[in-house]
Amino acid sequence: MNKIDFSRLGFTTYQVSDMNIVMILITPAQIQEWMLAVGTEDVTYAIELLEQAALAQLDLDTENMKQFPEAMAAIRKVM
Repeated sequence: MNKIDFSRLGFTTYQVSDMNIVMILITPAQIQEWMLAVGTEDVTYAIELLEQAALAQLDLDTENMKQFPEAMAAIRKVM
């Protein structure tokens, strides 16, 4: 699995570190163990970071899609 660069989504160094920890949790057992170890506040914080990352990625993807018609027009001119 490729490591995601959360800093490009506007995350601070601290948030990037936290997201890297959360993203290595793969199995339900790993997630459950982590949730029991860290407590409610950290679980809530991690969920908020995941939501923030998803929305930031969606914004980035939307912005990239806005450039798609211009790119296609440029490609058609070359062809």
